[in-house]
Amino acid sequence: MNIFSKVAKKYDNFVGKFNLDEIIDYLPLDTANLLLDLGGGTGRVAEQLQDIVNECIVFDYSYEMLLQAKSKTDRFLLIQGSGENLPFREKSLQQIFLNDSFHHIKEQKETLEESYRVLKPGGKLIIREFDKSYFWNFILRFLEFIVGFGSTFYSPKKLGAICEEIGFKVSWEKPNKSTYILIAEK
Repeated sequence: MNIFSKVAKKYDNFVGKFNLDEIIDYLPLDTANLLLDLGGGTGRVAEQLQDIVNECIVFDYSYEMLLQAKSKTDRFLLIQGSGENLPFREKSLQQIFLNDSFHHIKEQKETLEESYRVLKPGGKLIIREFDKSYFWNFILRFLEFIVGFGSTFYSPKKLGAICEEIGFKVSWEKPNKSTYILIAEK
């Protein structure tokens, strides 16, 4: 059982409510298309996006986290799996969003490559992450290390370079000092 399965019931209380208003202006979401919330866990992001996008799939490795998402609404499609092996056809999705989850993924490059495979031409991979270079995020990184999350954080420049290697066109936004939103377009 992974750490997220162990903390699933208390996860939302621990991390707090997701504040969509803080970042919505920076998200290039296509409201008419399905959104894959990759690493969507308890559905706390999807819950706020459900009235903005046409349809949302919450995709997560932890079954227990998905059970928490199921308790919030029946409007999500829930899928358990890992990002390096997405159960979607090639060029079948228009948008994938990872909010505060990429650093928890063990097979990061493979997940980016798999996202590229399933995105349609012009599709977007949107990643909101904590900026490794922001000093106070050191505390977050340290706590995640102590708890045993095994997280790997990147600066926007480094993550952007990895995405470009795969074939994405990359830009990013800085909604605040501690986070960035990377937009990788196929």
